[in-house]
Amino acid sequence: MTAQAWLGKDLKYGAMLKAAGPCFTGFVGDQVIACAGVLPIWEGRAQAWSMLSTSLPQHIMGVHRAVKRFLDSYPMRRVECTVDPRSETAVRWAKRLGFTYEGRMPGYTPQGDTMDLYARVRWP
Repeated sequence: MTAQAWLGKDLKYGAMLKAAGPCFTGFVGDQVIACAGVLPIWEGRAQAWSMLSTSLPQHIMGVHRAVKRFLDSYPMRRVECTVDPRSETAVRWAKRLGFTYEGRMPGYTPQGDTMDLYARVRWP
């Protein structure tokens, strides 16, 4: 969660994401290890998001398979995700999920941190 620490500062953000589009929560027992979903922007375009627990690495394969299966079946031409370029793990995961690097976004977070934009695009 270190790469996503800025997300926890505004609890309204999570509630907004939950209300906006399909989302899922991964549990191990009663412990939440991941929340993820998509936020439709307009027809044909959506923003993927995730909030991941620090205990996720030991359960990553199951979560990866579930997220990949969802993204492969999600009927959207373009799905984007924002990745912290300082997190090699996040960059690797975005690529394994089929996202392609598109560019750097300076000053993206509320604290002014730089993020990278990745996207999965399906052509008809």
